[in-house]
Amino acid sequence: MINIKTIWERQKPTGDIIIKTKIDEINHLNCFAATNHITGQHLFILSVSKSVAIPELKNYRFKGVEIFTVELETNIELNIYLLENELKDIFSLFIQNILEDIEQSITEIEALTTTLNVVSKWKKLFDKINFTGLTLEQQKGLIGELLFLNYLLTNEQTAAKAVNAWTGSEQEFQAKDFTLGSVGVEIKFTSSKQPRIKVSNERQLDAENLRELFLVLYSTEAVKDNGISLNSIADQIRQNISNEEERNIFNAKLQLNGYFDQDREHYGKMYSIKKTFTFSVTAEFPKIVKRDLPLGIYETSYSIEISAIENFIVETETILENI
Repeated sequence: MINIKTIWERQKPTGDIIIKTKIDEINHLNCFAATNHITGQHLFILSVSKSVAIPELKNYRFKGVEIFTVELETNIELNIYLLENELKDIFSLFIQNILEDIEQSITEIEALTTTLNVVSKWKKLFDKINFTGLTLEQQKGLIGELLFLNYLLTNEQTAAKAVNAWTGSEQEFQAKDFTLGSVGVEIKFTSSKQPRIKVSNERQLDAENLRELFLVLYSTEAVKDNGISLNSIADQIRQNISNEEERNIFNAKLQLNGYFDQDREHYGKMYSIKKTFTFSVTAEFPKIVKRDLPLGIYETSYSIEISAIENFIVETETILENI
């Protein structure tokens, strides 16, 4: 696996403003990891011949990243340029995704098309990031996902694949918070005195393309001391991840969810877990999925009473048994 972040970290000043390192693992293409020596900003460069038609790029630009072409004497360089250094972790994950996809490309045209497809996908992800801080409800949702991620990290069976299994922020997985092979897990977090499950759309509890789907609900109450906060669970997970590469991926996924360390002062509200419910979302589980909706109706939100789904409660370990 190509580690783009390691290539950037190993680059040394050469006297040029832009330091370029050819990515030899993809030797049939001319692609480079580069760094602006003056600003420290990272770039990815794909160089193609002038016969390759590059579309207008204005629709591919998004916050924190600039995409442009540089026409040289014999070739054209597609530059993907990081503008904000605080987004380095996300940017590394983004470029890593491009590298993994273009590695199978045979021609320059195919590589360019694949690159722009990945850019389009990541534009949607970047556009969803809340750069102005998380609301209280968004904080709660993220705490719930991190609680389950920490559960996977502290289990020997799933520790090595836990971070990659956290797929809630990844566009292609749409609505599932965790994907472990053919097993999906949706996470809910509530501090209501009368816990219920709020489902935000018809995709969340749809088990299509999955062998098993589970729903985990953390029922909590707000406390002043000795509780779990968004900051504390994020810090705990960072400590539990021993691999630096996985820690970088985790930090990038935190940012994709809108969590930035400079906003920590706003994320200290604490909760105490009263009970954890785990449900098996079988065909009989009461839910609304896309195939049940009349044509033209979508983004259907609804709530489920706990009392109506008590028969579907299973032990949380059942999830691990099905992986």
